[in-house]
Amino acid sequence: MRLVISIALTACIGLCASSAAAQQGDAPRPRYLAAIQAELEAMQIPAACEAESATRARCSYRHQGRTSQRELQIHLVYSDETDTIYFYVDHYLEAPPDAETTPAVLRRLMELNWQMLIGKLEWDPSDGEVRLAMVANTDSNFDRRTFRSIVRTLGPLADRYLPELERLGGEE
Repeated sequence: MRLVISIALTACIGLCASSAAAQQGDAPRPRYLAAIQAELEAMQIPAACEAESATRARCSYRHQGRTSQRELQIHLVYSDETDTIYFYVDHYLEAPPDAETTPAVLRRLMELNWQMLIGKLEWDPSDGEVRLAMVANTDSNFDRRTFRSIVRTLGPLADRYLPELERLGGEE
């Protein structure tokens, strides 16, 4: 009898707490969003993060390139549905489908993809946007070491190849 009352009381407390949170406007948040924000803060990276839904969140921050002297906008898209964090450099490069230089740029992107251990260069043929992207899986847990490694690597890697790719694309 005491066990049944205890279980019922525990269930009531849980329901009451979630009901109170709902009344206060606390919408459900993606599972690892707080951990992502905490890691970015611990790394002293000023990032803007927001939950888009109960299963999806987005963060962004800036990286100042040393080689390219360009400020790069980096985004993280976290999804509980796919159990991934998709990191990418926004509008890293433009290679319009009809540009004369695009075949040479695409060839070099393929060569770099073959050489890079982490990261991949992506090209959208509809508008010519090139992204440098990396993916972290969160299917079993949020791996802080992997997360930090990608955050530390993505900006400098993008900066390293940008001047060469811009020259190939005629963007000097």
